[in-house]
Amino acid sequence: MLGFGVGALTVLGVAAAAGTGMLQTRPQPASNSAATSPSPPPTPSAAAVAGFPGPRAGATLVYDPENKGVILFGGTHTVPHADGTNEGVSTGDTWLWDGKSWRRFEVPGPPARSVAMAAYDSKRHVIVLFGGGGPSGAGAAKLLNDTWTWDGARWSEMHPAHVPDGRIRAGMAFDERRGATVMFGGELANGESAETWTWNGTDWNLQNPATSPTVRHFAAMAYDPVHDDTVLFGGSMPGVRLNDTWTWDGTSWTKQAAEAPAASGWSYMTYDPAAKAIVAFVYFGLDNHEPAGYTITWDGSRWTDRTDATQPSPRADVGIAYDPATSQVVVYGGTFDQPQPYSDTWIWDGLKWSLWSPAAGA
Repeated sequence: MLGFGVGALTVLGVAAAAGTGMLQTRPQPASNSAATSPSPPPTPSAAAVAGFPGPRAGATLVYDPENKGVILFGGTHTVPHADGTNEGVSTGDTWLWDGKSWRRFEVPGPPARSVAMAAYDSKRHVIVLFGGGGPSGAGAAKLLNDTWTWDGARWSEMHPAHVPDGRIRAGMAFDERRGATVMFGGELANGESAETWTWNGTDWNLQNPATSPTVRHFAAMAYDPVHDDTVLFGGSMPGVRLNDTWTWDGTSWTKQAAEAPAASGWSYMTYDPAAKAIVAFVYFGLDNHEPAGYTITWDGSRWTDRTDATQPSPRADVGIAYDPATSQVVVYGGTFDQPQPYSDTWIWDGLKWSLWSPAAGA
């Protein structure tokens, strides 16, 4: 099996930088065009009402107020073959988590992909999705640079005048104070990025900040409405795990002086308004280091280690989002040392993690 090995971890799906591997991908049925006429909210598939998205790594998770639940899109799973190989398969399906179960929406949308970037634009009331990697992508790494929005009922492809290079595993968050989606870093076709891009609803703009984080991928971003800034944490560059913290004020990045947490590396974050803190799930692990997972929270000035025995096992390429309808952080899937990604749903209630399971008879 090919993959990006980091300690015991194998990252499935696409890969985009020197030193990463490529799994063969096969597209799933998905429309490249969105509906152009208004439509009512989509109806979940009856066949999938009692189901769930199944094994996948690199899916995006974003809360959707229009549907009062968490939207999951895309990701990668594997299909074993008789010769012992495992084929990575990108998906292009859309799911809703309503706090009790997963339901699939039978709607056309973006082409199949994984490890794309997404955030909810509360000014325009849409989820913004950019890039990722999948069978329809360009070059050997199959990178995508298309922009899509989800309005709660349908996906629509946008056609901006300026477009960032295709990438995967960048950080993305919506800056509520300034009304712009912010994207930083990621894996490009020729290495990691240190670019800061903003999306204003119609076009992408490359920013030129006076100070900036170093190149990286696997960094996490989330907006802190209490302090009115976008927070970036961690990630990695070749051979280096990062645990630095930066904030974006709409013009420049500022490195925070707070003591860095013990956790470092590949990070996934969301803001928890009930706790008034950013919650981060961090995968720690490089060759010759014991892999581990951490849960840490940021209150605007310092990190607190919230790791305990209840949390998910170490994994990368998870989806994470806060569900205000249930006041819980949701984590789905991810990948570690098995050919098939995880298919579990984890819930953080502000104190501990718990593994969700379908209700009896579901």
